[in-house]
Amino acid sequence: MIDQYLLRYFLAVAETGNFSRAARAVSVTQPTLSAGIAKLERELGARLFDRDRQRVALTPAGSRFLIRARRIAAEYEHALVELAEPAEPSLLRVGVLNTIPTPLIGRALAAHHARSGEALELLDGSERDLAERLERGRIDVALTAVRPHHARYQPEVLSRERYMMVLPPDHPLAGEREVLAEQLAQDRMALRRHCEALPEINRFFTQRGVRPRFVLKTISDERVLSVIRSGAGIGMMPEGFADGSLRFVPVRDFELVREVGLLHAAAPRESAFLDSLRRQLGRATERAETA
Repeated sequence: MIDQYLLRYFLAVAETGNFSRAARAVSVTQPTLSAGIAKLERELGARLFDRDRQRVALTPAGSRFLIRARRIAAEYEHALVELAEPAEPSLLRVGVLNTIPTPLIGRALAAHHARSGEALELLDGSERDLAERLERGRIDVALTAVRPHHARYQPEVLSRERYMMVLPPDHPLAGEREVLAEQLAQDRMALRRHCEALPEINRFFTQRGVRPRFVLKTISDERVLSVIRSGAGIGMMPEGFADGSLRFVPVRDFELVREVGLLHAAAPRESAFLDSLRRQLGRATERAETA
C-alpha cells in the first residue's frame, strides 16, 4: 500500500517539473522529497522521472502512473470531504394505509419535522400491499389496520375507531344520537371504494333491505368529505375523519370497529416520527371518545 505523502510528492514533481519547487509546494526539504520519490520508485519497481541538470521529465511508466495517482488523490479528497460532513440520518420507510386521514399524517409530519432530522420515506398502500412490502423488507413499519393474523409483526395498536354515518350539519338526522339503516334509504351515498370495511357495510345494509343510490364512487376520502359538506350525499367512514365540520352519527347495530396501529418488519426502533404518530392517534381517540 502506497503512503499518501508519497503520492503528494510525486504529483508535486509531475506538476512543477522541478524538485526544488515541488519541495516548497509540499513544505518539505528537497532531500526529503528526493528520498520520498526514490522510495516510491522502489515500491513500484519502476523509474518515474528522468532527471538531468536541465529538467525533470516523466518516464513512460511515470506518465501511466500519473493518471492513477491523480484519481487516487481525488478519491482521497472526496473521502475527507464526506467524513467532514454531518452523517446522513438513518432512513425510516413507513407504509401508510390509504384510508388513514391525511390531516393526521400532516400533523404528525409537522410535529416530527420541528423536532428531528430523521429521514423519512412514506408510501401509501392498501392493507394487502403494505403487508407484502413488510414481508419483503421493502418498508420498515406500516401504519395500518391491525388484524389478528398480524401477530408476527409485533403489532402496536394506537387507536380504535367505529365506522359511522357522516351527515351534513343540516341533514334531518344530524342531531340524532344514532340512526337506523332504514332511515337512510332515500339518501344518496358517497361510496369509498377502497374502504377495508366495504363488504361488511354492504352486507349490513342489504340485510335490512336498503340498497343505496350513489352520488359518488371514489378512492379519494377528501372527495367523499367534500360531497358530504356540499349536502349532495352522505357516507360511511371511520370516526377518525371527524373534524367538527360534519356530523358523525353511529348506525344502530353496526358494531364494526377498526384498530389502527403500527406493524414492524423487525424489532421496533427509536423514531421521532413514530412517537409523533402515537401522540396524534392518541389525541384523535380522545377527541372521538369525548365527542
